[in-house]
Amino acid sequence: MKEKAMNVKLVVRPIVGCLTHSHFWEGPCRAGHLKDMTTEAENAAADAAFLKAKEQLKDATDKIQFLDAIDARYDEKFIVGRDVFEQIEEDMDKVDFFLCMNWRIPKLERYKKPIVIMQNGNEGIDFSAYCRSIGLETYVAMDLQDLNEIAELLWVRKAVANTRALVLTAGGQPTFGIQSLIRDPEIIRQKYGFEVIKLSFYDIFKYMDQITDEEARPIADKIVNGSKETKVNVEWFLNDIKYYLAAKKMMDVYDCNAFSTACHELCTSEIPQNRKFTPCVCHSLMKDEGIPSGCEEDLNALLAMSIMQYAANRPAFMGNPNHETDELLRIHHAVPALCMNGFGTKPLEYKLWAFTGQGFGGKLQVDFTENNEDVVTLARFNPLGNTMVLKTGEVIRSEFDEVYCSPYYYIKMDDVREYMHNLASFGHHQVLIFGDFSKKLRKIAKVMGFDILEG
Repeated sequence: MKEKAMNVKLVVRPIVGCLTHSHFWEGPCRAGHLKDMTTEAENAAADAAFLKAKEQLKDATDKIQFLDAIDARYDEKFIVGRDVFEQIEEDMDKVDFFLCMNWRIPKLERYKKPIVIMQNGNEGIDFSAYCRSIGLETYVAMDLQDLNEIAELLWVRKAVANTRALVLTAGGQPTFGIQSLIRDPEIIRQKYGFEVIKLSFYDIFKYMDQITDEEARPIADKIVNGSKETKVNVEWFLNDIKYYLAAKKMMDVYDCNAFSTACHELCTSEIPQNRKFTPCVCHSLMKDEGIPSGCEEDLNALLAMSIMQYAANRPAFMGNPNHETDELLRIHHAVPALCMNGFGTKPLEYKLWAFTGQGFGGKLQVDFTENNEDVVTLARFNPLGNTMVLKTGEVIRSEFDEVYCSPYYYIKMDDVREYMHNLASFGHHQVLIFGDFSKKLRKIAKVMGFDILEG
């Protein structure tokens, strides 16, 4: 399988600028004491500034991989030496952004790379305003906190651009279940770098046939043994796990790190009936591993899910919204994850029930009121892939149905009626993560270039 998008790093070249002078003088832009203004004193100060800058970076986010820092000092001619630019140009194709520290670097804009200027004062703001005026992506970080926050946003963008989804399809345009989906994957590849590989849903079954009971049983047994209550045919449940392992094997072959599959068309083929499985548990397991996995070929939801999981560092739920009252939304599907508090956190308790009345098709029944927090963020992209609808609410109860899509989550929010009317421009599946990430998603929208409609 392609490396998980969450494992990518931002490659950053720190460049420490410093203005030194060829000799002592004072005037309208320079004043002080002789002992601090000799060439030797200023070079010593530049040495100290360079070391201090490198030391600062030890506490930067682990989303960054720093290349060697470059000492870019220059004198009163304000010309950076050719030798410095030669260092800057090393590994240029790997660099996601330049981190310009201390003083600005004259003519750094020539490379048309994004620049983060870490400087608290006029230097950073001035240089940024100039760069932005010529169309260069530039950010100002007054301190390490700013740097880490900016890097997180740029990292999400890079993670999305490193996402390649295997989408198993019946080939219909649109699908039966989702009229509102993004029909042309090229739109989101061009805009966000998010790639989609579409193949027939029939193709997975040759991989499924290669999975033995011995391979599937340890995973199935672990899930069954961890369940508080099991209402699924445990022998048939092996087929759910075989489908999950087949999906991962197919993702290996096609170098993918996200997944979706047709649902209505898969169902009407009667293959799930004959093989006694549903894809629901596959989606739940993948999301707990940090792999975006969405229902029904819904690229609007899968794109939103990828952004939200990367931004929040936790898996997402997706489901169908219903207006219960003007203050209460219901959302339901059979694809909750267990580590909803964050990847690697303690899994939530669950029951393992069957999707079908015959007893096949496992589904995890998770009570979201048992989560660490009740506030949730919901989002989805529109069919053009250029606007995200965004809404927050509070989970107040969970309900479960013996068959079909379940759990049901009831979410308290303001003006559900208006929210549902807004969804008429976006489509139905909503992606849900725990926590209020609306502010961060608004910032990500600016970096990635999509609009936000507050629900």
